[in-house]
Amino acid sequence: MKKVLKVFIWLAVIAALIGGIVYFYLKKKPAEVIETKPAVSASLPGKHDIINYTEAVATVAPSEEVKVLPKMSGEITEVNFSLGDHVAAGDVLLSIHSDALKSLQIQVDSARIAMNDAATALGRTRELFSAGAVSAQQMDSAESAAKSTKLAYESAQTQLDLQSGYTSVTAPISGTIGTKNAEVHGMAVPSSAVCTITGESGMQISFGVPEGALSNIEIGNTLELQKNSKTYKCTVTEISNKVSASSGLYECKADIADAGDLLSGSKAKVKLVSAKSSQVLCVPVSAVFYADGKPFVYVYDEASGKVKKTLFTQGLSDSEFMEVKSGIDEKSQIVSTWSKEIYDGAEVLLQQ
Repeated sequence: MKKVLKVFIWLAVIAALIGGIVYFYLKKKPAEVIETKPAVSASLPGKHDIINYTEAVATVAPSEEVKVLPKMSGEITEVNFSLGDHVAAGDVLLSIHSDALKSLQIQVDSARIAMNDAATALGRTRELFSAGAVSAQQMDSAESAAKSTKLAYESAQTQLDLQSGYTSVTAPISGTIGTKNAEVHGMAVPSSAVCTITGESGMQISFGVPEGALSNIEIGNTLELQKNSKTYKCTVTEISNKVSASSGLYECKADIADAGDLLSGSKAKVKLVSAKSSQVLCVPVSAVFYADGKPFVYVYDEASGKVKKTLFTQGLSDSEFMEVKSGIDEKSQIVSTWSKEIYDGAEVLLQQ
């Protein structure tokens, strides 16, 4: 009986403790809710250069390449070069035999005979004229014949000398033989190049520029050429003022500072400035949001401690900055912190 009483007492004590704990929590006042303001960072707009780039396909070629054309037709009797040879300006590349020289030599010989005959006749006529045996008119005719035959001989001899000089084809510039199209006993004709010579002035690129980017390129500008993960520096040397009928672009050329292993005829990408704004008012791209396709930023108002959603007109932009054309001035404190608690009119705590 005593054991039952003790158990009952312990149960009563435990029940009393549980009841007290429940009562304490039920009577406890609810905790006060402390309203917090989102902390934000802000900065003033700054002035920066914004440059947009585009790429164009460029073709690599020698800066100077000359096609060597013979000036007369005939059989090639001697070839003094091979593909890849280095030649100097004035070197004899090949010799030509032409039957046309025989015809010219005959003309020279005939003209010489006619000139000598006219000179002999003039001498006789002068003797007869001195003796009064011929008229002044006959004397004039003899002198005219002598002069005309002499001129004819000199003209024929000059033409022979000129054509004889064409039998030797020389290198117009110093450089490397790039192509060869001449063999001994082959025929040379003025319309077909016997070889091409790549000059020693290095390599260049040719590329097309769209009209929108034309105003951002000038002779002397430095461009970047990219090929197989390598970058080459180029200097603009030529800008066409007419649109190419085939491409619709303005053709340009630029010298490569150090072509290295670039091959003639290979393709590469050249980096061009498509648009540029210098020292314009800008805001960080990370601070710009959009509503209905229109850009806006949150501007901190120091007097109210609130932020204001501010639309603005944008210009150019790059990965860091966006140009501001209107809507924001240099004194606007642009909120650069993003938070879902920031909205138009929200009270914020500005971090110093």
